[in-house]
Amino acid sequence: MPSMESLPCYTSSPPPFYSERVNEGEEVLAATRVYQTPTGSFTARCHCGDLVVTVKEQNEDIEIPLYHQRGLILGTFSHKDTENFLQVILKVEGKLKLNVFGKNSASVSIKLVDESYELWSKKRDGAKCPGAIDFATVLPSTFKEGNTEFPLPPSHKISLAGLPGLYSECSYAMKVSMLVRSPLWNRTRTFSIPFKYWPRERPSMPLISYTSVPPGCELFRETIKTAPEVWVEKSATLHTRPSLKLDPIEVQFFVPSERKFGLADKIPFHVQLTGSESSLLKLYSHLLTEQSSSSSALPVQSRVFNPDSERFLSLNVTLNRQVCVDVRNQAVWRNFVIGEGRVHPLPPHFETDSNTQKPSGKFNSESVARSVRDAGRTGYLDVVGDIKCSPEVEHGSFDVGRVKAQDFLLLQIAPVIPSDNAKKLE
Repeated sequence: MPSMESLPCYTSSPPPFYSERVNEGEEVLAATRVYQTPTGSFTARCHCGDLVVTVKEQNEDIEIPLYHQRGLILGTFSHKDTENFLQVILKVEGKLKLNVFGKNSASVSIKLVDESYELWSKKRDGAKCPGAIDFATVLPSTFKEGNTEFPLPPSHKISLAGLPGLYSECSYAMKVSMLVRSPLWNRTRTFSIPFKYWPRERPSMPLISYTSVPPGCELFRETIKTAPEVWVEKSATLHTRPSLKLDPIEVQFFVPSERKFGLADKIPFHVQLTGSESSLLKLYSHLLTEQSSSSSALPVQSRVFNPDSERFLSLNVTLNRQVCVDVRNQAVWRNFVIGEGRVHPLPPHFETDSNTQKPSGKFNSESVARSVRDAGRTGYLDVVGDIKCSPEVEHGSFDVGRVKAQDFLLLQIAPVIPSDNAKKLE
């Protein structure tokens, strides 16, 4: 074995310098938004005015403190008169209440968080309780029910009527409990501060958007060949009544392959209808949608419909949430809409006036027919749009065993009664 003196000497150059600022000739292709810790505070005062609890690292002008997963509860407890204090305890609590309504109604309450921290004790610390006490604790990320561990659900209150119906409420609070000496017996005073818990997740890749394509270009057509991996396809067949003697239409629904989105994200989608020219013309003559100009990514807010039709067909995309509650082996689920998409058919080639050789901008069944005939017996109709959550939606999907909320995109092509349609147009 060689001695230490005979071993070679190893050296390495220092690591290169990295900076978030781009150099000349460089550009940022994708960047993750960095979360900035809030610098504001939230102050809550007891009705007696002597007790003040200040919660730090909060946004300014909030009505209730907000925390994310593994959130740091940081603050200060202060009181004007602590002469007779014997103990000060901070409690963090979380509860989940579930109900199902119907023939066999049932309810259950589950403790999600139940933690206590002694901030000061006369037996342990002696002397007089200080007028201000700092505290800090971290929220747990999971809870246990039986032998199974689940992630903490977000703060929510969901009430869906029906037979059967369901109710789910998840609430969190921090409580300051003070044991105070009295002439006859010691008494406990408790001050509760509710807070919201909204866990967050980040998608694995940035959401594809119109900023990544040249102005005036359609998003799907510009990216499907160069980056097909950013789209995922779902297909179905649209059948007609046998009496109409029309061929079925194939429906292809393209959505971003990243299935995780932010609450404020506009999710783009693309629908392609493929079939015989007679089937497409019949469908289009009854279609009630918004029209989009081919020269711009922005839709023209106008309605395209045939007033002489006995029935209209609506093509719409919605963002639906399904909530399922399981109480005492009774599983009840309900669906409701949390977002409505903007749907715009892409016109075929514009009609051309023989004298001016300028596009007329008409988008009707005749122009669609010419486009289909040019393509042969089989033609297609493209529909584009985007969708996002309604502003009142505060949390994303979750699954904590007894209650789960799942979100999904729903494409519907369904008949609309003219009288109902007239109400929509008002």
